[in-house]
Amino acid sequence: MSEEAKAWILSRVGSLPKTSVGWFRAGVGFYNKKEYNLSIECFKKAVALDPENYNAYQIMARACIATNRKEDAIVALKESVKLDNPSDWQLLVELTAGQTGK
Repeated sequence: MSEEAKAWILSRVGSLPKTSVGWFRAGVGFYNKKEYNLSIECFKKAVALDPENYNAYQIMARACIATNRKEDAIVALKESVKLDNPSDWQLLVELTAGQTGK
């Protein structure tokens, strides 16, 4: 988590999230503000606290796409579908079309 993200949250909220859900919701807030890099940091923190938070992987992938980080998006989507999130299969197939191997 960058100091920029921590400072932004602390200056406006006064504290940092303590749970995966809290970091996920902060990430969604940044995502909605089109602050994609800050949202990715929050989603990474969310999955560090709860590796089964497929929602964080799901939106992280979309933030990665918005910042032209296709490979990072694919990694996040693969984690999401490993957790049985069926809604990410379509985007994963679209992003990996034409690739060979893993």
